[in-house]
Amino acid sequence: MSNDKSFDALDADSDAWTKGDSAKIYNLLEDSYTFSGLPNMAPVDKTSFKMFWVTFRSKIEDVGGPPAVSSDFMVLKNSILRELGDYVVESGNWEVRKFGRGVYMTAAKNGKILWKEITMNPWKEEKETSNSDENKGKDCIRSLHTFVKK
Repeated sequence: MSNDKSFDALDADSDAWTKGDSAKIYNLLEDSYTFSGLPNMAPVDKTSFKMFWVTFRSKIEDVGGPPAVSSDFMVLKNSILRELGDYVVESGNWEVRKFGRGVYMTAAKNGKILWKEITMNPWKEEKETSNSDENKGKDCIRSLHTFVKK
């Protein structure tokens, strides 16, 4: 069986999350869908997703993040897609400015999103580390966690 529909669903899901388009996200969800990983919050199922989204976007706006009506919501980077039999799984890094960042993992099957899990760290401005004293004399490739001696 081809997983093309699942790859397409994951692409559409990622696009919808970056734009904050809850209607597009909702239309991709399998009936058994769950979203989990936000601190102090129970997993959200498909039935509760629409109400969750309104509250989620409002809270993000309240802390200085993108306005609830903004279509410039989330940044996804370093994505990896893998086929696992009839499933396709995507993972990568996510970031919502002034709210938080972390890692996400999403699974799809038969063109529908089954679940999304995230880890989250509260927002902090990143410091530029390439010129810091701790890295002098080393080439640092942060994404690979590799240090090469000169």
